[in-house]
Amino acid sequence: MKDLIKAYDPEWKQSFDDIKMVLISALKEQSTVIDIEHVGSTAIPGMVAKPILDIDIIIREKALLSIVTAHLQDLGYINRGEQGIPGRFAFRQSSEYVPLTNPKTKKQSHHLYVCFSDSLALKNHLLIRDALLNDNQLVASYSKLKLDLANEKGMTREEYTIRKTTFILELLANLGLDSKELDEIYRANR
Repeated sequence: MKDLIKAYDPEWKQSFDDIKMVLISALKEQSTVIDIEHVGSTAIPGMVAKPILDIDIIIREKALLSIVTAHLQDLGYINRGEQGIPGRFAFRQSSEYVPLTNPKTKKQSHHLYVCFSDSLALKNHLLIRDALLNDNQLVASYSKLKLDLANEKGMTREEYTIRKTTFILELLANLGLDSKELDEIYRANR
């Protein structure tokens, strides 16, 4: 498990910017797209992370999800659906060249999500990211937890996620999420 966690790499931001430009170009005529956000640990300078970007495409109109999905499939993404998390649709790269561009170039590994602007999943991603961006001590604490867990003998990915979730839920509670929202996030991370 310890080999999966890497020190922060400034290239992650550039990789996100490159992918974002391809997505913007493909989705430019979709007025339903509000923004494309870099979320997750790779978005936080100084944070240790698995070197996999998390990217949220934010849409307002649920009726246009199928159009956005079609454009993403044209770029080589595979729709994985909500995966038990309401309002957040996961897309997987079909190859290391996705999103497809001409000429073909390898892209940073990433998780792509289409999120409704009013979804709890998006609120969760943005609250955590913004809190970490504004608190170096929080970054240090979360990085230490992740490294400690990753270095623990016999640690599995599932156990790692479960134990990280406790930290995340405490943070979200301090940021004002109510018990119903916290319970939904807890269930989604099991």
